[in-house]
Amino acid sequence: MNRKMKNIFYVIIFVFVISNLSYSQDEFGVGSLYSAFGIGDMRYSASIRTDMMGIQGIGLFGNYINTLNPASNTYLRNTYVTLGLRGLLLNTSNSSLTAKYSDFNVTGFNLGVPVWLDKGLVVQFGFNPYSVMQYKISGTVNQNGTTFTETFAGLGGITRLNLGVSGRPLRFLSLGAEYNYAFGNVKNLTYFNFNSPFTYNTYIKSENGLNGNYFKGGGVLELGSLFPRSKFFENFNIGFFYQTKFNLSSNVDEIHLTSLGVLDTTRSLYSDVTIPESYGFGLSKQFGRQLVVSTDIMFQNFSKFKSTSLLPANYQDNFRYGIGIEILPKIGSDKTFFEALTYRMGFSYDNSFFKLNNEYINNYAANFGVAVPINTENAIELGFTLGTRGNTNSGIVKDNYLKFNLGLNFGEFWFLRPRDEDR
Repeated sequence: MNRKMKNIFYVIIFVFVISNLSYSQDEFGVGSLYSAFGIGDMRYSASIRTDMMGIQGIGLFGNYINTLNPASNTYLRNTYVTLGLRGLLLNTSNSSLTAKYSDFNVTGFNLGVPVWLDKGLVVQFGFNPYSVMQYKISGTVNQNGTTFTETFAGLGGITRLNLGVSGRPLRFLSLGAEYNYAFGNVKNLTYFNFNSPFTYNTYIKSENGLNGNYFKGGGVLELGSLFPRSKFFENFNIGFFYQTKFNLSSNVDEIHLTSLGVLDTTRSLYSDVTIPESYGFGLSKQFGRQLVVSTDIMFQNFSKFKSTSLLPANYQDNFRYGIGIEILPKIGSDKTFFEALTYRMGFSYDNSFFKLNNEYINNYAANFGVAVPINTENAIELGFTLGTRGNTNSGIVKDNYLKFNLGLNFGEFWFLRPRDEDR
């Protein structure tokens, strides 16, 4: 193994360690109540670049790795490694109570290796979150003259390992395909504390191990290459992707405890969790030499979600829409520090895949970011997202959140000097 491959391996190990540390904090901490449904909050991130533009990048090319549409990766010119870190500040409240929550975790690791530049043949590998669950609800109940404290909590989520390939069979058409292995563990807790020596407390904890696989494919049509004489279609691209529905095998271990100790431990095997198909379309257009505008929409038929081992709810078809711009660095060598930066901003909206009290839980977010170049192929990407989800009407809660993002996008290992035997 040469030195470059060894350092790629070390980066992968670092990602797994940081991922585990991010969940080694207090079990069943406070988080968003909305992550209790389905397999948790869906992670729509395709890259730090697209996150800061508020989009998925379904029709967007560039020197970055897109984890949603593999066909968008055909213009990688070097071996790229990307690593994302995210911090979250959450304020969740209902009509009478407020709770605050903070978190830090890895948003993904991805590797893209160009094999045949002329045909855009690129191989991609990734390790990315698919969904995250983190919530805790506690309250005091008075029933039939008995007062007790009840707690419901959840923790976990789904991670995916992906391996994909992309290429340009025609000069105006990029295609890509990807295999994904999804796995994870969802923990749930139900606890009734009667605060009395004469009444046994009730404690039920379950661990649901989930795993399955699915496929994803996509394409990007370059209208500028298809109609080379048209100024209107110059640098104008249309993209699409499709993700198959898939089943997650479910293995549930459940422990029942009281103040007397262990009463029962049960194990159940299921094959009942069905994640519906999803698909989307995107447009991108570059105006002049510095301005890129992109928009896309993604659908998922979540009304077809099925499970008997996860929390039941009124699941609905949902979609996510985003639009954003990117201002590229000034052309030429005589530019200031700020003229050498890449600026991004965008807006996104998604409605939830479930309804509460017959209401969609709408999510609105504004995104801002900047890429600081290290050299022509490497950059540090910074950004933040300000968003709100839900409301305090009809007995539901409102989440206000601020996300901080740090991305490392390396087109070469510029900081490593190979040994003579590795040259």
